[in-house]
Amino acid sequence: MPVRRRGASRDAAALSPACAYVGPCSRYANPFTAGARSPLGPPMDAAESVDLFAATLRGPIGRHYAARFGRALRGLDLMCTCPLDAPCHADVLLRLANAPGDGTAPRTTDLLGRPPMSHPIMFAAAKHITTAEYRRKTAREEAFRTWGPRSITAASKYARVLLGDAAVTLDWEVLGLLSFEEHLQAFASLDTTGGQHLELYYTDQGGTERISLRVSCVSCPSQHVHEVTSLEQLGQLLSQTPAWQDIAPRDGGNL
Repeated sequence: MPVRRRGASRDAAALSPACAYVGPCSRYANPFTAGARSPLGPPMDAAESVDLFAATLRGPIGRHYAARFGRALRGLDLMCTCPLDAPCHADVLLRLANAPGDGTAPRTTDLLGRPPMSHPIMFAAAKHITTAEYRRKTAREEAFRTWGPRSITAASKYARVLLGDAAVTLDWEVLGLLSFEEHLQAFASLDTTGGQHLELYYTDQGGTERISLRVSCVSCPSQHVHEVTSLEQLGQLLSQTPAWQDIAPRDGGNL
């Protein structure tokens, strides 16, 4: 049974015609070397470079080389510069060249005597999608941590634009968690009078900001929501509530 030997090309030539040199600078050399960067990024060790060599010979193009190598090296001892106790692509070539059959169609499914390694592009694709998911997860976690402060800041800023400087007195609070990645929301309590609870509700959904006046019944589930477009319009909405008696008593609450 042919074996693997260690040496240089001149050693193989001097040994016998039954020995072929397959090491560096030969037509059978492993293009993947230990220490070089793998398709997945980190440098390869010797075993990984051999695995990648075997996987390449199983590929659509590599199969043609595998058939050619198998015919040329059949029955020969193979010599490489790798230590005999270290992984070497010559072991792959030995199995390839001496697989059962006539050598015209070498078996490339088990070149290392163990289950075949998946193609490198499969590992690259898996790493890519895993990395992308990790980034999305990190972004979601960051959005969750900052959702509350972002909601309050956005509500305060928009209220100043819509309602003027008096809006600085509003005490905005976070209102629950919905689609926190894209939906900011907060509320500011105004008053509870005449059996009604009044609050301003801010929302930013998909870049569209709104402030609404929400009037809720204290003792029943009834609720009315009106969009606020200006400070004057807010006053008109308030004039329809019991709160108007307290905030505008000069004319008896009538406009």
